[in-house]
Amino acid sequence: MNESCFVVMAIGDQSYNGETVTAASLEDDYSNVIKEALAQARPGLEIIRSDECSTPGTITTDILTRLMHSTFVVVDITYPNPNVFYELGIRHACKPGTILIRDAGAKIKTPFDVSHQRYIEYRKTPAGIKELASSLRETFAWYHAHPGEPDNHLLMLAKLTKFNFPQYGREDQDEMVDNMAELMGMLITTPQILAASTDQDISEEEKKQLVLQAIASEPNQAKKIFKLMLSIGLKNN
Repeated sequence: MNESCFVVMAIGDQSYNGETVTAASLEDDYSNVIKEALAQARPGLEIIRSDECSTPGTITTDILTRLMHSTFVVVDITYPNPNVFYELGIRHACKPGTILIRDAGAKIKTPFDVSHQRYIEYRKTPAGIKELASSLRETFAWYHAHPGEPDNHLLMLAKLTKFNFPQYGREDQDEMVDNMAELMGMLITTPQILAASTDQDISEEEKKQLVLQAIASEPNQAKKIFKLMLSIGLKNN
C-alpha cells in the first residue's frame, strides 16, 4: 500500500496586514514548490491537497478521513487561515506524522500556539525547493526510525498521562472476542462435541450433525451455546 500525504494550506485569496495573496499564487506554491519538494523527498508518495477532494471552505468526510488516516499531513502555517488551523488540530489529535512548513518570505508572524513547535521554512526558488526537499527527507527518515512516536504536545501529554482517546466500536469487538472465547471453551470442554468435531473419518456435514446432536444432548449448555453462536453471527453481519 502506497504512503499518502495530505497537504493542508490556505487555498482562496488571503488578506493580511493590508496585503492580498491570490488563490492563483497559492496554487503555484502548492504545485511548483510544496508538491515538487515532497515528490523529490519521497518518490512514489501519493500527494493531494484538500481542494482536490472537496469543495473549498468545507470540512467533508473525505477531508476528515484523510486527516485521520494519511501517512503524513503537511500543514502550511504561513497564513492565519482558520480552516488550516482547525484541520491541524484535528490531525494532531489523531496520530503522528504531521509536518509544519512556512513560507520564509511571508511578512507575517507565526501564530503563538504553534510558534514554539518545530516547522520547516521554505523559499520559492530552485535552491529553496531543493532545501525543502532535503529537510522533508530528513523528517521522513525520523518518522521511519521512530514509528508511532508522538510528534506534538497533545500526543506527548496523552502518552505521559496514559490518556485514552475514545475508541468507537472497541466495546463491541471486545464483547465478540469474549463470546468466542467462552463458546470455544464450552465446546472444547464438552467431550461429545470435542470428539465429533475432531473425528477425521467423517465428512464435514456429518461433523456438523454430530456436533448439533452433542449440543442437544447437553440441555443445560445447549441454550447458552446457541445464544453465544447467535450473538457472534449477528455481530459479524
